[in-house]
Amino acid sequence: MKAPLSVTIASVLFVSHLLGAEPNPSQPAKTRAEREFLKRFVGEWECTTEASFGPGKSVTTKGTMTAHMIGNFWVVIDRKAEIGGKPYHGRATYGFDSRKNKYIGTWTDSVSPILWHYQGDADENKLAVDSEGPHPTLPGNFKYRNTWEFKSEDLLTLTSEMEGPGGKTVTILKSTCQRRAPAP
Repeated sequence: MKAPLSVTIASVLFVSHLLGAEPNPSQPAKTRAEREFLKRFVGEWECTTEASFGPGKSVTTKGTMTAHMIGNFWVVIDRKAEIGGKPYHGRATYGFDSRKNKYIGTWTDSVSPILWHYQGDADENKLAVDSEGPHPTLPGNFKYRNTWEFKSEDLLTLTSEMEGPGGKTVTILKSTCQRRAPAP
């Protein structure tokens, strides 16, 4: 015997609520503000990126970034470029977890077998997310921080830092992105 459609819909909504798909009702205005912050990424961007691989070892690339929302909860950011004549594709996904009261996210790309997990905070113009993972050439795990900063609605920077041996923080990537067009 099949359940009526209204019972099925009500059940799905109830289970989604229990699993935390909806924000905590006691914080709806705050959660809306976090989601509005994520929407600022949406659009098409042209980026210039400098990645550092140690003293005197860096590469500068030009590429694109596109971002779109999945519903009202997640922004998906795709970055594409050529590095050393080979195509590069990276993807970030960010959302706001109202249970943790933190931004959460992931990163993966075409040059690394690692799925990075991020967690962090934002203020009016910056999203700073932290992760921990391996270095491509050094043994052990290290702490990383990605900081996305809106210099204006059409100018965005990304700075990636790593806490290296001895606790010294070094910048490993700087990217400047100019908005080309808003998302449809």
